[in-house]
Amino acid sequence: MAMREIGLWTSVVSALLAGPAWAGALATATPVITTTDGPIQGFEQAGINYFLGVPYAAPPVGSLRWVAPTPPAPWTTTLATVSFGSFCPQGESQLSTGGGSEDCLYLNVEGPAAATSGSKLPVMVWIHGGGLTTGSGQEYNGTNLIQSGNVVFVSLNYRLGLLGFLAHPALAAEDTAHHSSGNYGMLDQQTALAWVRANIAKFGGDPNNLTIFGESAGGQSVVTQLYSPLTGKLSKAVIESGAYARFYPTQAQAQTAGSSVASSLGCTSETNAACLRAISAAALVAAGGSETSSSNVQIVPNVDNWMLTQQPFQAFAAGNFQHIPIIDGTNHDEYRLFVSLNDLENALAGHPGGYTPAEYISLVQGLAGSFAPEVLAEYPLSQYASPNYAVAAVGTDYAFSCGALLLDALMSQYTSVYAYEFSDINPPNIFLPPDPYMPSIGDSHAIELPYLFPTYRNETLDLGPASFTVPQQYLGASMRSLWTSLARYGRPLNPRGGYWGRYSIAAHAFASFVAPSNGTETNFYSYHKCGFWGPALLSEAGLPANTQY
Repeated sequence: MAMREIGLWTSVVSALLAGPAWAGALATATPVITTTDGPIQGFEQAGINYFLGVPYAAPPVGSLRWVAPTPPAPWTTTLATVSFGSFCPQGESQLSTGGGSEDCLYLNVEGPAAATSGSKLPVMVWIHGGGLTTGSGQEYNGTNLIQSGNVVFVSLNYRLGLLGFLAHPALAAEDTAHHSSGNYGMLDQQTALAWVRANIAKFGGDPNNLTIFGESAGGQSVVTQLYSPLTGKLSKAVIESGAYARFYPTQAQAQTAGSSVASSLGCTSETNAACLRAISAAALVAAGGSETSSSNVQIVPNVDNWMLTQQPFQAFAAGNFQHIPIIDGTNHDEYRLFVSLNDLENALAGHPGGYTPAEYISLVQGLAGSFAPEVLAEYPLSQYASPNYAVAAVGTDYAFSCGALLLDALMSQYTSVYAYEFSDINPPNIFLPPDPYMPSIGDSHAIELPYLFPTYRNETLDLGPASFTVPQQYLGASMRSLWTSLARYGRPLNPRGGYWGRYSIAAHAFASFVAPSNGTETNFYSYHKCGFWGPALLSEAGLPANTQY
């Protein structure tokens, strides 16, 4: 980590303000804050303090690659935290230009400039998505959430792809205390949370009122942190489109897969960790796949009997998770994003087109195996405008909607759960170019993000910020009120909208987010065919067939 001297502060902030996220506003230096690792100084702009690129762990490079995070080297000269730290190595995708550095374990703190160490404001820690292979904390500006709920906002980077999730016998052998490998990205998140607890009071936050929230792989991370015995105390949580991972590989299974990918990269020994550490980051990124491309190894956490001791849904069924207020939800047309991505990849490969009827049948057979005839009968092509929409319906209901409903049912036996479905009409799409083979991307995966983060941009495709109608602006404001009131009070409250009650198996009542605010829907279970999918999901999660959902 290069030390950034305060003497550079003026020039760095001037460069920062030239970018679109900060354009047109004046900035001044914040007071110096002494963290547990050393003093830092950020910048104040329009009543909000920003501390960007704060190191929370030592750079995981050299001998620290594939090691649990360790504290950064302490410093005494004030560190200028006015620009983002590098994001973690990743490939190019529709949301990332690729690149990054292994020296990437940084977080960002944003909060009201008027806050003091005695303010005890709610703290909201955002965990970014991206399939555990792409993304960074710097993509998300918390200004609107801060203005909505008077909270302190934290975003963070964590190791991705094989650099964050490679399990291997040689790496496990180095961990003489736990014999674990492959959960480094999750351990990074836990280390960042520990940093927040130790330091956030100096930024005006309450270390005893800590909400974690995330979308997609960030939501999956929230699910994982809720039941990991190493996470530390949380106060509230929000899961956005993150209930799709119902079963993780064991440590042994993950090591077998890791050995296979290591062999493909020239490291055939199961005892030579030095060979693994000699592989370039670029080669590891390529071998680890991306959010949408396949790899020889799953980029997921594993049950290592240390960081994770149970399968996720089995842990929630047994009540072995933090019993705190939780918002959990999905989007109405989640899988349309992935179908449209497939169309984009077809076009880039020189053979434009969507799924054919034969490809739809093949996809369902690969997904459902012997259950495929029943799925094809439940989702006949004749009911859809094209095979693309049939694929999207199957993927939405199976991978996202009904998994979320099952998780709601399990969690609601032990704590307050507030379930939602994002169903806005004609939401702005800044994630993909128009798709002639799927004209309506609908309420697809990630489409809610600009409602929470209105300045969010797709830098890769130069799309955004989103352009909202006035009712959609009201919906975004409502969602920010709901999220921040959960953080403050433990209940989602919305002065602009309707009542949002606790989820129960008996009622299957969800909040429905449709501009300009939230209402209530009771047909989620039937619309997404969760009675049809339930037995398969229970089997996949390793739960008894008579589990209520």
